[in-house]
Amino acid sequence: MPLHPITVTATTTRTRRLHPLRRIARLICRTRGQTQQEPHGTEQTCRGSSFLHNFLPILEPFLLFDPKLLFVEDHILGRQQAPHSGTCFKVPSSLDELTRWIEDAIAPCDCDVCSPWLYQLSGNSSHGAINLRSSENLRRPRFYLPNRASHTPRPKLSLRVYGEYEAMRLVRHHVAWLDETYLQTSPSKDNLDVLQLRNLLHAWNAHLTGLDMRQTISKPQWLHLVSFFNKVFFFDAIPPHRQAISEGFSWLPDTEKSCFGIGTYNPIIGTQLLLHPTLFRHHGDPEDADVRWRSRLGTILHEMCHAFLKAYTCRSCPMHDYCVGPRGHGRAWQILASKIEQVATRLIGGFIDMGRYQSLLHDFEGHGRVPSGHDLEVLRFGTRWPDEQAGR
Repeated sequence: MPLHPITVTATTTRTRRLHPLRRIARLICRTRGQTQQEPHGTEQTCRGSSFLHNFLPILEPFLLFDPKLLFVEDHILGRQQAPHSGTCFKVPSSLDELTRWIEDAIAPCDCDVCSPWLYQLSGNSSHGAINLRSSENLRRPRFYLPNRASHTPRPKLSLRVYGEYEAMRLVRHHVAWLDETYLQTSPSKDNLDVLQLRNLLHAWNAHLTGLDMRQTISKPQWLHLVSFFNKVFFFDAIPPHRQAISEGFSWLPDTEKSCFGIGTYNPIIGTQLLLHPTLFRHHGDPEDADVRWRSRLGTILHEMCHAFLKAYTCRSCPMHDYCVGPRGHGRAWQILASKIEQVATRLIGGFIDMGRYQSLLHDFEGHGRVPSGHDLEVLRFGTRWPDEQAGR
């Protein structure tokens, strides 16, 4: 068999030193052999995070100033380009119209109950297990008062630079803890934190119902109230802010007319909460101080749900944008907010408005995906909680 001659061409190469910023950009944008978004409806896995996730906390402030850089975040997370366009979809005018749209669309449910195969994690996933711990095992203070929650094991979460938990799995554990701690017990056995929270809300009622809260309540007072909400509703899991860098709480500007609050978390600066000093959901009765009181409590709990999910959920999971959502009000947020709304209604007395339906419409306007009939049934929009009529 004749051999074909092989021509070897000698080339002279010269190593070029790249600028450090160009090296980082090339490293980030290089195709990774890690998580890739598969078509929705097939089995998907998440292999966890890479060291590139450590760039996300540094990158986030730049994304606020230049949204065009969001493609870099997509590359780091190993997902398809997120829907960052300004397209707005038509939203239903009422809950009845939304129900008709769902019936016409016959949208299949892709939640973790109906489609569990969409939430599988690969064997080499870095996702941590959610352990339970009981405060009975902790060292008691010298003067100890019985606490009802001490008999209920609390989830023990690990806080990393990047979120470690699949969103729906995290929320299911949280909901189970809220059920066991507050909804399956007698009201006479409420824990000490709940009693202190009630007393604080009663004492600060006038501060929370002012037309302009900048004149009636201070930022340290809000942080003190948030610390109680954190203990009662989030088992003290929401990370604090870093005092050397930020205040942790601030007011939204008066020019912001479409946002009641903002809640987020960044590993560098910690948890940040912003609240509008004058806006509130009044449902046609802006003069009712009680409506202002409940709306503002619901708004701060709403934003704390955002911060909690931002701190602990894995953003590389293929179902993250379906569960948390590009605008933050996906299925995981809705289920968590629904349960906290129910628990707050029982503990505080009277309906605590977290704006869940308005948030559903806000996300719908951005992606145009009709929820499933199962979602609508689970989220219970328009349902009156059993303790809604109770006085505080």
